[in-house]
Amino acid sequence: MELQAQVKLLEKQKALLEQQVNFTDKKAIIFDMLIDIAEKEYNIDIRKNSSPEQLANLKNKRNKH
Repeated sequence: MELQAQVKLLEKQKALLEQQVNFTDKKAIIFDMLIDIAEKEYNIDIRKNSSPEQLANLKNKRNKH
């Protein structure tokens, strides 16, 4: 009997986590769409695609100042 209760609890927890993942995925999609709109509307780059070398150079410049 105790095992069945534990299984039901785990099933409820799994369902809740699946709902949370679904919500989080939708939220990420919406944020991504908002960034796309802002980039087009204001003609700016919000997402920065930096190579590791560029990041290292930037860190070195900041440390020198």
